[in-house]
Order: sequence, then structure tokens, then C-alpha cells
Amino acid sequence: MAKELQKEKNFDGLGVAVGIAIGPAYVRQSGAVDVSERKILKKEIAAEKKRLNVAIRLGRRQIRRLQTRAKAKSGANGEELIYLLDAYLHMLQDSRLVRGAENRIANDQINAEAAVKAEIAAIGEVFQAMDDSYIAARIDDIREVGNRLLRNLTKTPVKPFSAVPEGSIIVADQLTPADTAQLDPELVAGAAAMGGSAEGHTAIMARALGLPTVSGAAGLIGAVRTGDTIIVDGNTGRVVVNPTPKTIAAFVRRRAKHLKQTRRLERLRSLPAITRDDTEVVLQANVELPIEMSMVTHAGAAGIG
Repeated sequence: MAKELQKEKNFDGLGVAVGIAIGPAYVRQSGAVDVSERKILKKEIAAEKKRLNVAIRLGRRQIRRLQTRAKAKSGANGEELIYLLDAYLHMLQDSRLVRGAENRIANDQINAEAAVKAEIAAIGEVFQAMDDSYIAARIDDIREVGNRLLRNLTKTPVKPFSAVPEGSIIVADQLTPADTAQLDPELVAGAAAMGGSAEGHTAIMARALGLPTVSGAAGLIGAVRTGDTIIVDGNTGRVVVNPTPKTIAAFVRRRAKHLKQTRRLERLRSLPAITRDDTEVVLQANVELPIEMSMVTHAGAAGIG
């Protein structure tokens, strides 16, 4: 079994933040909660709703504590984390998630955990049915808030990043926007996850932080252990676990080529955008989150539009 794990394995996902990272894996254990549905009696509905409300209040306190920590962080990622956490606080008020869970407890007579899980799934179906992939990706934020409620209801402790060695590549089943905002690009080389999309807040923040990132790499978690050498190619969406020396050398060359091309393009960003027939073109950026403003400035865009 140990020999099998040491073999080079390739996984293809979606490159959501460009660049190539090579380093030791740091596997972040899943924060998912296993929830079973339990039927409740009519007389138990009020008590079950109270359990849900207690979990909501605890969730709001947890998020406020995270906001306090975020305010101590300097730079755009700290500001962005505050922005996201504020949105999460609003989701724990009179949102569809909260109202839907309460209605399921009362109408379906099921336990609070099952009600929250069912409502997350129902909202997810609505979002996934939308033609706009950008809007569909917002379900990641709802899942993050819903999973926090599930952890509080089941008293499952949060499993945060801790003591991540410098130069590590984060490997997870799902990286949340709050997770990504707390990553320090000076310490973390890149990230790879089995879930996620190119339009989600996690991907946007990874790009803003300059972290090579791959999402949607199915089966990755079961094939890598903390400390294994791993390659993340955010340009192509390829993840290589336990690469051979030959493979590492090939990706080192690709990384050098990518950096050379990036530096060449950066020299052009201050030049005026004029076509060969002397027509000036105004280049503007499409921005959703404040953290992207630094990218706009760095790229030399004329504005936002």
C-alpha cells in the first residue's frame, strides 16, 4: 500500500489561478459533517427550532471573532475577509437558508441538522440550474454558512489550518473563501481542491493573492498525504502527486518559461493601448470584489467598466 501511494499520479481539474507550484503537500482534513435525518414529534418542533437558533447565534459570534482577527491583518486579503464575513453574517439572519430550515423543521417534522442539509441542497439545485455560471458559483458561500450551522448543531470542532510549513501546497476537499483569504502567499506556495469553480469567491481570491490553484481535481484527497511532494499547475489544471525527478525537472522548466513570459508581458502594461491603425483602445477591468483592485492597478487598466 505504501509503495502504491508513492507512485506518480496525475489528476486533472480546473486551473483557477495561474502559475506552477512545487512543494510538500499539507492535507487539510475535511470539515464536512455526516448528518442523519430523524423524524420528530409535533411537540418537539419548538425545541428543535430553538436548537437551530442557538446554532445560528453561535455562528454569528464565531464570525464576529473572525472579523476581529481579520481587522488585524494588513493588506487586501484582510479587507476582503471582512467583506466576506459580513456577507456571511447577513446569511445568518432572515435568509432563505434560515427560513427554509425553520419551515422544514415545522412542516416535515425533521431534526434541525437534516433541515439545514436539505435546504442547502435545495438552494444548490436552484443555483446550479441557472445559465449564468458566475451566479451558480455563489452556492459555495451558502454551503460555507450552512456547514458552519451543521458543525455547531453536531458540536463538531472546526479544523483550521495550523502550523503549515513554509512552501507547502494546501490540499483539501473544498477550500472556502474564508480559508483562502487567510492564506499567506509568502508562506503557502499553492493550493488544490476536489471541489470549487473558476467563478467562485475562492478562485477570485486565489488569483488576487497570486497563488497557483487547481479546483475540481476529483479523487485527489485519497491519493496524497501531508509531506508528499506535489505539483500544482494552475495554467493547465494538472495536479501531480509524488512526481518523478524527470517530471519535476519538466515542470521546473515550464515554471521558468511561464515566469519569463509573465515578466515580458509586464513590461508592456505601461504602454498605451493603440492598434496598428492608430486607434486608441480603452482597457477596463471587470471587478466583483475589493481585493481585485490591486490586480486592476497592477495590470495597468484604465478603469472599471
